[in-house]
Amino acid sequence: MAEENVEAVRGFYEQAAVGDFSGLADTSHDFEFITSPELPDAGTYRGEAARRWVRNWIAAFEELTIEATEIRGAGETVFVGIVQRGRVPGGEAPIEGRWWGVYAFRDGEVIRLQLFPERAPALAAAGLRD
Repeated sequence: MAEENVEAVRGFYEQAAVGDFSGLADTSHDFEFITSPELPDAGTYRGEAARRWVRNWIAAFEELTIEATEIRGAGETVFVGIVQRGRVPGGEAPIEGRWWGVYAFRDGEVIRLQLFPERAPALAAAGLRD
């Protein structure tokens, strides 16, 4: 199952790298999203509130893409490094952000995503080391 989880994350980010975030619809009804504390409205969101937070984040940018730079499986979790690029509406200057995330799966379905501002804590949360 671990390889299927890695492939699911890889597939999502292949779409997100070209601005297609339709994979968000594939999260479980009780999906949990834990934001990085540096983000606006940081916290833990569940179910529709989690999907709404992510949709609002996506809508806050123009030409948004999110590319995976590293993906590693660890049983029922998947570690991912990402780079986000976009612009604020009406702005000309590009914005780039780097984040690390840990996806948790149950029966092949994403049940949680936790974002981190630094790589080492995300690796540890996934049960991995460099």
